[in-house]
Amino acid sequence: MSEQEPKEKKYTTEWSFSFDQIGESLNRLLGSLGVSDEEVKKAEYTEPVGEALSAKIKLGAVVGQITVSALADSDNLFKAEVAYVGDINFAVKGETEKTIELGQKMRSVSVGGQIKKVLNQFANRDDLYWKVGINPNVPVKLELDGSVGVARLELSGLRLTELELDGGVGETHLILPATGARYAAKIEGGVGASHITIPEGASLNLKIEGGVGGIEVHVPESAAVRIEAEGGLGGVAVPPHFTRTRGSSDFIGASGVWETAGFNLADKQIYIHFEGGVGGLKVM
Repeated sequence: MSEQEPKEKKYTTEWSFSFDQIGESLNRLLGSLGVSDEEVKKAEYTEPVGEALSAKIKLGAVVGQITVSALADSDNLFKAEVAYVGDINFAVKGETEKTIELGQKMRSVSVGGQIKKVLNQFANRDDLYWKVGINPNVPVKLELDGSVGVARLELSGLRLTELELDGGVGETHLILPATGARYAAKIEGGVGASHITIPEGASLNLKIEGGVGGIEVHVPESAAVRIEAEGGLGGVAVPPHFTRTRGSSDFIGASGVWETAGFNLADKQIYIHFEGGVGGLKVM
């Protein structure tokens, strides 16, 4: 444990360093979302299951705090309660294979001032929120793009077939499902810490492209896990029962491959591929 404590301190240093390096790109992102002092509006969007056998749901350009979870006892495939500024785009197409898109309309607006001030003003506002529910009985591919705010994605009840999560600005809390089938999840880091939980019985390929901020991945102690890491300023820390099969022999490093005993023989496997950014990977 003593070896890992300096790494946790390093995450904090990297986070404060990052703002000056990427402030311009964050300003462009916030500007394109049309964030301003406009009046907050509220709306509800729903789509029934109908004849849907599968669905692709894309949530784009969220300004505010977002929660995503499984609907309970509902005939709806999708339901969203949104409090927002600017304009929202909602579109549905298909019958047996439905595609649902909900997102903030993009527009070119200049956002001035210091980046930290902008983040505090908009990313943490309680009056801007998205509450999204998805039917747990329909197989679904979920995409989430570039949010500005805290994201709480409780996906454990969903029949997830694929996940694509593009990081924006803010902290991310993600709970993945154990669906009974293998699926892929891709996470592109933005600006903010990410906390990912993988439950008992899950089988998946998890690809993480690091952004700015530490990434924590919680895995079951008995799970069969392989981690392949490439670079990154924060290094990689894994539990002591992992064996390093490539790289130096310690449990903290920037690149290498680690795996649990008997990984190749396990029926359910968790494969984590990490491409480092400004912030390390910590598997717990």
